[in-house]
Amino acid sequence: MTTYHLKLQTLTPVHIGTVDEWRLGFDFLLYNNQTWVLNVDAVLQAKEGQLQPDLKGHYPLPGAFITDSDLKNPSFFRYVLRGQPPSEKADARMKPFIKDPFDRPYIPGSSLKGALRTALAWTGWSDMKMPPLQRDDIGKSKSWAGKPLEAKLFGKDANHDLLRTLQISDLFGPEKPGEGLIALKAQVLTQSAIQAPVGLETLASDIEFHGSMTIDETLFKPMAAKLGFSNRKPWLDELLPRAQKHSRSRISRLVKWFEQVAPPAPNVERIIGFYRQILSLNLASNQAIIQIGWGAGWDGKTFWTHLQQNSVLFEKLIMEFRMDKAGKFSKRKPGDPFPTSRRVAVSGKKDEAKPVAPLGWVLVEINQ
Repeated sequence: MTTYHLKLQTLTPVHIGTVDEWRLGFDFLLYNNQTWVLNVDAVLQAKEGQLQPDLKGHYPLPGAFITDSDLKNPSFFRYVLRGQPPSEKADARMKPFIKDPFDRPYIPGSSLKGALRTALAWTGWSDMKMPPLQRDDIGKSKSWAGKPLEAKLFGKDANHDLLRTLQISDLFGPEKPGEGLIALKAQVLTQSAIQAPVGLETLASDIEFHGSMTIDETLFKPMAAKLGFSNRKPWLDELLPRAQKHSRSRISRLVKWFEQVAPPAPNVERIIGFYRQILSLNLASNQAIIQIGWGAGWDGKTFWTHLQQNSVLFEKLIMEFRMDKAGKFSKRKPGDPFPTSRRVAVSGKKDEAKPVAPLGWVLVEINQ
């Protein structure tokens, strides 16, 4: 086995969520353009004497007990975030970032490995001389869509899968609770409009994480002939160059997509500028720019252009898997652009919100 040191640096805000959703007054408070994440147990223990139901039997939310002087008591708060989610209404929500038991953010190894798997599938398509796409290649289940294609590319099952040879650890960085995290507004943008905002807890830009990547070469020795993936060892030898090739192709398409955004949608020049800047970078062979987490989009998590070669079949898939929210009222025609929207971080109040960055882009580097 060979183990490499793995370094990851965020280039834009990154959100990797959990199943939880935070609620204003219960999980967090808003004050002074900051988001104060409550230590609910500590608040309820200290305010136990005030915990009384109203006439309808409803108990007040933990945040209702916090006074101005309590804002100076650090034990009542897990940590404080710079920024606020979009809404200050009583039922405002925010999606938290994944953290360890000590409230320190981390990058799950599975998130990075999933992004690399997508890049290998896309770049390896021609290596495997994949035949023209057929409807049966996709399958019927939305949850398992594309599994027959994955089997052809990586192996017939988990025991014969090429990426059983690749192990990526979770990546850790900031040492303090909530360090490196911010609260921001994110919105879904089409080329002609911007939709309702979402509150996210994200990593800020320029936050560094470290972990490890291990490749089990023993599975490429005589045993590999039985496993069936010995001819694909170059995929792992060229792991980051292949990931970079995939990302550059996506970014080139993204530049063209954002260039088509027009009023009444807001100005997106900052996002176009970011994409043009990273396209101009000359990276070493041990580096790649990759998109992970919330906001990577359909093209960042699928076979992408390989699914679109047959435009008629692709439209059929969009309809069958209900990927067009317009449903039966859709006006799509074969060859129309897909996806039709992107998730972006925005700044400013609701009516003046301006896109400031895409989400999920990181720089990955491996060293022995």
